[in-house]
Amino acid sequence: MNAPSSHRSLPATPLADLHFARASVADCDALARLAREAHTHPWNAGQYRDSLKSGHTCWVLRAAEGQDIFACCVTSQLLDEVEVLDVAVASSCRRQGLGASLLQQVLAQLPQEIARVLLEVRASNRPARSLYHKLGFSEDGRRKNYYPKADGSREDALLMSLVL
Repeated sequence: MNAPSSHRSLPATPLADLHFARASVADCDALARLAREAHTHPWNAGQYRDSLKSGHTCWVLRAAEGQDIFACCVTSQLLDEVEVLDVAVASSCRRQGLGASLLQQVLAQLPQEIARVLLEVRASNRPARSLYHKLGFSEDGRRKNYYPKADGSREDALLMSLVL
């Protein structure tokens, strides 16, 4: 499976050429490559494997005629709530509606009994915060010094939720 790379861009008709699917353990190396491209503190292949084996769901947007993964979203369900654990979009594909499309499709797949979706996001991640607000999430709180930063310091996480 080829990894998304920063020099690649989406297929000619982006969303139409992408396939929404559940990831499997066989996708973990590709998910880790995507995470390295998307995050400053990415999950590794073992963390994706452990997550899938523990019952979490990982949704991906991949090339319809290929295995390239351009975006992923890992979720965990507990009773009537779902927590978004990880969202990654290839850097070459950002600001093209991929994250919104992925999350809208993930939300559409949730079982009917789900009452609320939870997530946390870096306070400095304005594009993600804007996307979550557009999807209807509200800010519920803050975790001080939650995320590590590249310089060794820490930054706050904003807690967000969407009532379904």
